Amino acid sequence: MIAVVGATGNTGRAVVKELKALGQDPVCIVRNAQKAQEVLGPDAKTAVAELTDGGALEKALQGVTSVFVVTGHNPQMVEQQNNVLDAALQAGVEYLVRVSGNRQLIASDSESVIGRGHHAIEERLRASGIKWIILRPGLFMQNTFTQAASIKNDGKIAQPFTADLPLAFIDVRDTGAVGARVLLDPAPHIGKIYEFTGVRSNYGEFAEVFSQVLGRKITYVPLTVEQNAQAMKARGMPDWLIAHLVTVGKLAANGVLSSEKTEPIRDIAKRAPLTTRQFVEDFKAVFS
Repeated sequence: MIAVVGATGNTGRAVVKELKALGQDPVCIVRNAQKAQEVLGPDAKTAVAELTDGGALEKALQGVTSVFVVTGHNPQMVEQQNNVLDAALQAGVEYLVRVSGNRQLIASDSESVIGRGHHAIEERLRASGIKWIILRPGLFMQNTFTQAASIKNDGKIAQPFTADLPLAFIDVRDTGAVGARVLLDPAPHIGKIYEFTGVRSNYGEFAEVFSQVLGRKITYVPLTVEQNAQAMKARGMPDWLIAHLVTVGKLAANGVLSSEKTEPIRDIAKRAPLTTRQFVEDFKAVFS
């Protein structure tokens, strides 16, 4: 049996959908059963457990062979994911697949609390004795959802990158496709770290794709790191998240998010990665 922790988020939802398409019925471990039914559908198999409740997690993981773990960015992620690991070990789970960040972000002295968190989690995971697999996807196309109002109302996308900075975007659904297949047959992947992206592009080209699909001009507005930080602060974002996103912006400017690595998608999911055009076409209603 397969379980998905974080099943109602973008990535977890993609994994669940892919598993169902492959004939599986995973246990979706969620905090709110009603929300899970709304997001995942009325036929979703759910188990309710807070990530701070080790006993509930252990109960939810009884009979599970493989668990997929993805949690939202937050300063409590180390405690949350270590709780999942402890519960998995107690419940006899054999394999754990987790979604991580870019390897250049992850360090014990990272400027980002998220980078430090990923490092601590993975150090513990490696020493735990469980059979693990780590996925490191690229820059999600779904991040543009936060720009939906600006695209709709102002015809603009604003990000802290130059228009021609090479970026290897990836659709969350590609992560779902890779993750689901690793969960189905984890043995060949034990101890492996997969870094994968879609085809390299940039925000100038992405804006042009939006223009073509939406049928109106969408302009890309590059922000400086300082402008972006001020904009995030004005929106009331917490300092830890601003610091994390500023760190990611600096890494990207140095080319860390520019490398195209499509092979894991082609080799594991047996298809080409989804393109920016496919993404905008599929989610056109979000931006219209």
